[in-house]
Amino acid sequence: MEIREIGPEGLDEVQYIGRQAFAHGERTGRSWFADPNRPEMTQLGVWDDDGLQARMSLIAYRVHLGPEVVVPMCGLGGVACLPASRGKGYTGACLKVALERMREAGQVISSLFPFSWEFYRRYGWEWVGLDRRYQVPSGILKPHKETDAIRAAKAKDRPAIEACYTRFAGRYRGMLARDEKKWNSLLEDSDSHYTFAYLYAPDGEPEGYQIVRGGSEERTWIQEFITLTPRARLAFLGLLRRQEMQTKKFTWNAPGDDMLYQQLCHNDVETSLSPMTQGRVVDVASALAAWRPRPDARGGVNIAVSDECAPWNTGIWRIEFEAGRVFVRKTDAEPHASLDIQALSQAYYGTPTVDEIRAADRMKVHDESGYAAMRALFDGPPMWTYDGF
Repeated sequence: MEIREIGPEGLDEVQYIGRQAFAHGERTGRSWFADPNRPEMTQLGVWDDDGLQARMSLIAYRVHLGPEVVVPMCGLGGVACLPASRGKGYTGACLKVALERMREAGQVISSLFPFSWEFYRRYGWEWVGLDRRYQVPSGILKPHKETDAIRAAKAKDRPAIEACYTRFAGRYRGMLARDEKKWNSLLEDSDSHYTFAYLYAPDGEPEGYQIVRGGSEERTWIQEFITLTPRARLAFLGLLRRQEMQTKKFTWNAPGDDMLYQQLCHNDVETSLSPMTQGRVVDVASALAAWRPRPDARGGVNIAVSDECAPWNTGIWRIEFEAGRVFVRKTDAEPHASLDIQALSQAYYGTPTVDEIRAADRMKVHDESGYAAMRALFDGPPMWTYDGF
């Protein structure tokens, strides 16, 4: 077995493996690798005597961790192995090499959208974030006077939409710090559909936007429904009401702490709650040093971490914090709490909370004062994201 980076000459094979794993062999007219808005990424492959057998994409992103911090993150995608080579450990071996690559690139955390939660858990990833999905019949929506302040967004409104997104992203851990390519992919028309964007900025400052592409008479999926104020949400619910003749139901995703029910509480609103994604701390020392606790929080805690796939994370870490800064070093002192990398990753991403992790018996507490400091260290915004990969 050999694991190495795949060059441009191997992208046809990458496409072949991916289409077998994710699309039942369906061929498309244009390779995804030809998309001008494709994010920067590295392709890792696993070869044996019969050639390329498995591949994965390491995508370079940056994500918000609350209002002040943006950190490098590796989005792991396109993980695929030819059926005849599954069960041989090829993908697992490649994941361990990928973790080393991430660390070398300074990508302190990693996220992915799993085909199997249990599979990636074995390599240190764990579920993080809660995602709401709404399905709302258009017929139950009410008109609202604020809808008159919404306008169809033009190219000149793109900075306002981006600014609105950035303000919203600062309320969470895990939202992408989007680049131009990402915004192009969201706002430009696709090969098959127009993209419709709407902006609400009644006083000149953007308070919300919607992006819609495609849909049907039965259901229309809202790609993004972001509001910063209650009146902005009411305005956009009113906009959906005006489209009752076009579609029977609207569907969109929202964070676990979303407050739709404050403006729309109805028996016909269907809501599902599910884990958002899987996340992992790649480098404990660098990730903690990048984190910014609440400015009024201060203290110190010794945390014992176990990580079978990234041995540089294993050990007892002394973490001190004050004035929004974190200082990390290895120590031989007794730990105040012990946990594996999966539980630590959940604490770092913020959902579930440290208290919820403890209640689930996912950590051992040896000292209550140290545990109190640990709670203060990780207190902050919950995890959520609008972007898949």
